[in-house]
Parts: sequence; C-alpha cells; structure tokens
Amino acid sequence: MSAKLQRNTKILAILTLAAFVGLVSSFLLVDASKATPGSGVTSEVIARGDTSESIRAKFKDGFHTDTHVDQIVVVRFTVTPGGVFGWHQHGGPIWVVVTSGTLTYYDAEDPSCTPINYPAGSAFMDPGNHTHNARNEGSVDLVTYATLMMPEGAQVRIDAPDPGICDF
Repeated sequence: MSAKLQRNTKILAILTLAAFVGLVSSFLLVDASKATPGSGVTSEVIARGDTSESIRAKFKDGFHTDTHVDQIVVVRFTVTPGGVFGWHQHGGPIWVVVTSGTLTYYDAEDPSCTPINYPAGSAFMDPGNHTHNARNEGSVDLVTYATLMMPEGAQVRIDAPDPGICDF
C-alpha cells in the first residue's frame, strides 16, 4: 500500500471515529438534557447483600410482582426541606419506610398530578420500572429507609424525563 493511500486511510478512519463519537455524544446529551436530577438529597448505604431468591408480592388491589433478586440494598435518604428526588424509576421493587417528615409522592401516570403524602411512620412499595417523583414539601428534614430488591444487572436509579404533568 502506498504511503499516500495509508495516510488517506488513516485520515478516513479518524474522521469516521470522530463522527461516531459525536453521534453517540449527541444521544447522551439529549438523554441528559431530558433527565430531572434531584437536589437536596443525601444517601447512605446501610447494608448490601447478595442473594438468589425469587420474590413474589401481591397486594389488595390485585397488583403483583414476581422478581428474581440478585442483590438487596438498604439505603438511608435524608432530604432537606424543598428537596426533590427528581423524576426517576428503579430497576426493581423497593420498600420505603418514612421515619421523619413527610414524603410527597407523584406518579407520572396521574395526569392530575395528585400528591400522595406518606408521613413519618408510614411505608409503601414501588414495584420498580415505574416513573415517579418524591419531594420534601415540609419544613423539617425527610428521612426514609429504602430496601431495594435489585435483579441482576438492574440499575438502582434510572433518571426519567419530566412527564409535564406537574407545575413544579
């Protein structure tokens, strides 16, 4: 192969790589611009353990979930007044216990954006893969303990775009 052909091939390869990197970056930037990250939230992993169990949860309203769990993670979240988790999902089921303050929950599938309040001493379950937002709309710190039951390879938090149903 001639030196000129080698140089042109190298330049073409570099330009192709640059175009590919630019294309991938543009997709990542679009996704990042749609994300609604939280603010005023700190987290502390309390415990983490590996398992190989199937979990079946059934609720009074008929909802049920079957999940093969690879890891269980317990996290303490502290949210300052006005703090927000941002719109997101979890890759698996999560149990939440509120120990201080009030967690205000918003469901992305509720077009009326009706808040559901969970005061200290209450608990709820999120089945995972469901877009929601949680906020501390009170005047004291919100403290929750979350037990996340994560399938193999699942993400604990998956940022989601604002569904445009709430005025905040």
